[in-house]
Amino acid sequence: MTRLYLRIFFSFWLVIVLTIAVVLTLNHQLERAWLDDAEISQRAVRMTANLGDQARRALEQDGEAGLRRFVERGDHRRSRMQLLLFDGDGNELTERSPSRAVTQVVRQWQNDGEIPGPRSRGQFLVEISSAQHGDFLLVLSPPQRPLALRLLGPMGPWGLLALAIIFSGLICLWLARTITRPVREMRTAGEQLGQGRLDARVPERAARRRDELGDLARDFNRMAARLQKLVGAQQQLLRDVSHELRSPLARLQVLLALADGASDADSRRIHHQSIEREAETLDRLIGEILGYARLSEGIEPDFEAIDLVDLIDDIAASARLEGQPKEIAVDVTAPDALGLIADAELLHRAIENIVRNALRHSPIQGTIRLEVARSGPDAVSIVITDEGPGVPDERLTDIFQPFVRLSRERSEAGIGGGVGLAIARAAVERHGGRVSAGNRAEGGLEIRIELPLRNTSQQNASTRHPTSR
Repeated sequence: MTRLYLRIFFSFWLVIVLTIAVVLTLNHQLERAWLDDAEISQRAVRMTANLGDQARRALEQDGEAGLRRFVERGDHRRSRMQLLLFDGDGNELTERSPSRAVTQVVRQWQNDGEIPGPRSRGQFLVEISSAQHGDFLLVLSPPQRPLALRLLGPMGPWGLLALAIIFSGLICLWLARTITRPVREMRTAGEQLGQGRLDARVPERAARRRDELGDLARDFNRMAARLQKLVGAQQQLLRDVSHELRSPLARLQVLLALADGASDADSRRIHHQSIEREAETLDRLIGEILGYARLSEGIEPDFEAIDLVDLIDDIAASARLEGQPKEIAVDVTAPDALGLIADAELLHRAIENIVRNALRHSPIQGTIRLEVARSGPDAVSIVITDEGPGVPDERLTDIFQPFVRLSRERSEAGIGGGVGLAIARAAVERHGGRVSAGNRAEGGLEIRIELPLRNTSQQNASTRHPTSR
């Protein structure tokens, strides 16, 4: 609010200061003009006293050319007065441009045959008649006032009021445009977003403003970019889910066709067993998708007091059984007990998904390590490492997105990453923790889970030796 307030505040005072300055300047100029008018009038009276006689002598001596020289070189030039010479046809003989008022006076003189009254301040007319050279009219005019005085001077106080309104109107117009333009641009961008154009943004000139409207424009653009990313991620997730479901469904259709065409009971039994495995895979995949959807909806965990070490031991035991075909060792380093307030089922699923991901990518006779330790007075860390191929550094945060596609070596079945790690991240975040991944210097992936301790009982800090299969 401060920056926009200052802009309005200074604009308000700018209107006042400029208006006062212009009014004072105009008043000063008007006073000078009135003084000049009086001086010019006196000077013109003195000049016209002898102007007619001098002009007549010049005409009698040298004719029209002498009269023209008198007008062009006379003493009146030093007084800033303008002297014009017209013949009987109304032509100006000194090649000067008469004003509209002078032209009207000359036209009236031609029509009426007599000298009319002056139509402007300080204007004097002298008629010179000669039987030999004809009739001439001398028009002595004072210098013109400045344009502002000519326009506003006759209006008096109303002119000053009009000037104040003009200045304040211009500044208020500028202020209104600076405020309403970014608002209109944000409204246009909002309408475009509402119509489904997710690439709509507020123009950069509005986002570069250094006031509250600029902050609002930048926030709007960040919101629009985030919305575009989220909608794009949902669309990609829908495509990935469709792809992941299509593969087991296609295999089921093939197995059903093979089972129907089998000629003996043993072949049908083998095909039925394959169908059961594919159905279990499909059921597990659907369960993971539904679990991730529930976590994404913000369902609160069912907190209870658990022993984190017992939970880790249970996960490690299952992992050793699952890793037997590849002779994978699973080592655990943890205290004897570590109390924690958590949702046991949700946390079990999160850690188990990470361990299974490590099993999937570990080489034959590889080792998976689980380390549990206090990372502070109110936090505990769980570190899971494997000896697999690792992940490109620029993709370390992407592995926690559902169905992310990495390299063939690191992806699931060479296609997608599933939702296991996405579920793990969502579950950890529901516990108020965070999960991160990094590549180990000696090779393999390290995933670290940080969890807060919630009203736990006294912890036993003694550490036991690693156990393996």
